[in-house]
Amino acid sequence: MLYGLKYRMRGNSFLLQLFKSPLVLGCLLVLASTSVPAQWADTDTLFQYGVEAFQQGQFDEARLYLENARNQGLDSPSLSYNLGVVYYQLGRYDEAAESFRQLLDTDSHALASYNLGLIALKQDDTGAAKAAFRVVIEANAAENLNTLAERQLARLGEPGLDGADEKRWFGYAALSGGYESNIGLFPDSARSDVSAAFFETVLAGNGYLWGAAEAGVRGDFGIYRRQYVSEQDFDSDVGQLAMSWVQAAGPGSVRLGAVGAWLYRGGSAQEQHARLLAEYQQGGCVGWFAAERCRIRFTAAEVMAEPEYDPYDGQFYRLDARYQVLWQGWKGQLDYRAEYNDRDDLTTSTEFYSLSPQRHQLEMRVSYPVLSALELGLSTGVRYSKYRDSSRLVVPGGTAVIRRSDTRLQTGLDARWSLGNGVALMATYDYKTNASNIDRYDYSNQSVDAGVEISF
Repeated sequence: MLYGLKYRMRGNSFLLQLFKSPLVLGCLLVLASTSVPAQWADTDTLFQYGVEAFQQGQFDEARLYLENARNQGLDSPSLSYNLGVVYYQLGRYDEAAESFRQLLDTDSHALASYNLGLIALKQDDTGAAKAAFRVVIEANAAENLNTLAERQLARLGEPGLDGADEKRWFGYAALSGGYESNIGLFPDSARSDVSAAFFETVLAGNGYLWGAAEAGVRGDFGIYRRQYVSEQDFDSDVGQLAMSWVQAAGPGSVRLGAVGAWLYRGGSAQEQHARLLAEYQQGGCVGWFAAERCRIRFTAAEVMAEPEYDPYDGQFYRLDARYQVLWQGWKGQLDYRAEYNDRDDLTTSTEFYSLSPQRHQLEMRVSYPVLSALELGLSTGVRYSKYRDSSRLVVPGGTAVIRRSDTRLQTGLDARWSLGNGVALMATYDYKTNASNIDRYDYSNQSVDAGVEISF
């Protein structure tokens, strides 16, 4: 396959993922069908038929459709690229090279050069391959494309421009400011809530301490801070370190590791986590789309709370599943989490509160690049919680014994404006509402923030 697709992981994973294969289809034959001129309606149809035939593995049929579109007058970078991909799949390397050369004077020149290097390798022309991969590096290409070019040079016994075999670490940093309402998640019936402006900082990275993605020891770290301007008691700090073994396994990869995490609230330590995780991920896992990726992860954690938070001592177990897809510029992500908690719970002289929820959570996110540099996203989710034991509460007129259950709904909007070289401006809006069978746990909460992020 040919290179041209990158997944960007955001959120709590703090990881930048690359497909394991060094050859990835350039936007999987759907680079920018919308760029085909509208006046060529017939050729546009032929183009789409070619895309569909390719996605079904009918490469020769795809070639016929795309060649017919070209013969009828269609001339666009996306057609040239897609023809190059089809020719490559059919082993027609000279024709593939000719198609990619047509992109050398476009914004896709680095991508075209990388693919020309792959073709040169197929034709046993290592000199031409090295030259093509060096063009990619000298062009200051996108981070993952540059890394793959350095990797190819290393395999050919030649270092990158800086003398390193390949980039082994990836990082992410973000700084933003915003405003959050009802920080304390007080019930809707409360006379007032606590709201404040905040500043948020994220710093994360991962890389291989030994070996590589095929088999190696990977380290991960993450730091998260949210500081409120006027409500410091709600300040949050989280730190995390992880060490894991990553091993290629069939069409996917396995990761086994240990994680340490530290949580602070209002500047004081709240709890520490010691976790074990097992993970498997694979591209092309379901077969619904040409570009898709699946991940399943199991986590077991021991929670060690500070004395004032003793009721939260205990364990939790999580099963996470994720499905990601890229289709004609659209990005989609579906997440499911099942969680079981076994905490010490809170007992007073008159009341008992269960702090051990059993949860099921489903979230979905879609995004689309409405402009070349601007991507807009929409997310929505639902979380159902049922607590393990019934709570005993003092209420007017006596005592109530009730097993708590909550349903939380969430929706969000986000925008990302890429400035190039891994730098982007971002803005997010998030709204949550929780409905409980115990009134005191009904609440709504919303936040908005904007800032800058850097991938390096």
